[in-house]
Amino acid sequence: MEPSAPPAYDDAADHYYNPPDVTIKQPTGYREHGESSGVQTSITPGGLRLDKAKRIGDRLIIDFEKVSCCPGQTTGPDPDCKNYVPEELRIRGISQDMWADWCDDLMKVQKKSPSIVGCLCIFCFPGGLIQSMLCAIFCPTSGDHCLKCLPCFYGDWYVGLRKWQKEVNEVLNRNDMHAKLKTYKPHQKAPKSIAYRDRIIGKDENYEMSMLEIALTATESQKLMEESWDVGVNDGCTSGKGRIL
Repeated sequence: MEPSAPPAYDDAADHYYNPPDVTIKQPTGYREHGESSGVQTSITPGGLRLDKAKRIGDRLIIDFEKVSCCPGQTTGPDPDCKNYVPEELRIRGISQDMWADWCDDLMKVQKKSPSIVGCLCIFCFPGGLIQSMLCAIFCPTSGDHCLKCLPCFYGDWYVGLRKWQKEVNEVLNRNDMHAKLKTYKPHQKAPKSIAYRDRIIGKDENYEMSMLEIALTATESQKLMEESWDVGVNDGCTSGKGRIL
């Protein structure tokens, strides 16, 4: 018997639920991460989710840090996300191996993501405020153009994210699900994810908080498709044209 999907929960700390007594065969992909060959699922016997996802209504919310402070730092979802396919997806036919491949592909795209230090250098050094204004008005930093692969542009990153979402949704849409990366500003507008409290420490209202959201029903998927990635960012500058996050 297949287990039922976990119920929705409202508080960021309440990412527990009591799974039914079922045996779930461990996908072979878990062995790559040092797990035993025994039974394995994304839910512990005590009901703790190991997939780093939180269900709010008919959506899964997964923390996604889109940029780093300094070059070389890890961005994207928590690295442990790939180890456990969310139960809501597993019971709809998304295998552990497929989920791990999606996460790996997303992390490869994230290697092209900018850092805050890099952005400041491009927009502010050495010309300061004047350079920043000129870049915002005239420079297609985020666009899909022939120079997008240069270090001073981020277009190749956004193109990669767009392609990743398209490929993932080709599978999810067949199962009445849909995924989208969204950004919230100020962060108070964002859903209260698992790591929400840790992520806002030391952040002000200029912090753009991103999430990977997965709609779990046909109705919620249609709603998510119609929503913009932009929740309060309102980047209307030339430098922001082409953004999807």
